[in-house]
Amino acid sequence: MENLKPDNRGAALITVLVVTTFILFLATTLLYTASMNYQQKQTDYQNKQSFYGAEQALDALRALLVEDVQDAYAVAYADTAAQFILLGSGDSRKANFTDCFNEELLDIWNDRLSATSDGKMSSAVQKLMEDNGVDEATRKCVYDVSSTAGVYKIKDDTGADKTKKFVLRGVRVKYTYGNYTTFLYTDICMEAPMIDWSDNRSDGSGETISFTDCISYINWQRIDYDYDMSDEYDDIEVGTEPETVTYTVP
Repeated sequence: MENLKPDNRGAALITVLVVTTFILFLATTLLYTASMNYQQKQTDYQNKQSFYGAEQALDALRALLVEDVQDAYAVAYADTAAQFILLGSGDSRKANFTDCFNEELLDIWNDRLSATSDGKMSSAVQKLMEDNGVDEATRKCVYDVSSTAGVYKIKDDTGADKTKKFVLRGVRVKYTYGNYTTFLYTDICMEAPMIDWSDNRSDGSGETISFTDCISYINWQRIDYDYDMSDEYDDIEVGTEPETVTYTVP
């Protein structure tokens, strides 16, 4: 009787198919994971670049405001120094210096508004940047300023500080990189430098002033969409009692 032997030729083919299928599945999984990681890194990179671009545009405007602070300081310092004895006390001199500083900034920005064809703060800001050589791409990033500049009583969340400061409110900046756009909304606060106006002060020749530190962002926020801010800001008329504004530090 002839011995019957099992035929294993088909089993080898099945084994090859199973192993090949497993390898294909593993390769597909690895490719999918790598693709997702790459897309996530690209998303994170574009998101960061859009934020950095918006920050750079905002800082370009801030850099131009340093000259405003210097000009206002020079006027306020000269006025207060001329009345040093007449003002009587350090507190009175400080108050006079601060008021003169803010009034000079108001005059500067009122002149800029008067020089625009539409009387809008956005146009004044754009002209300021253009006149100082800021490139068009950066200027377009600062796309809106929702309110006129004014003097405000600034206080923190605890209500401890109510100093009158000059504020450019409702500044809006956007920057697009790839598929992502970052919107930055902020108020830009300009405050008078800290000066010793006491009776025993020196002539001030030894004082070092960082005018850059006199400019800060308040009510700063970053969002990923645009919205209408017109209802949040009311124009402040020159000569009216300053509005009290609560600020948050970014």
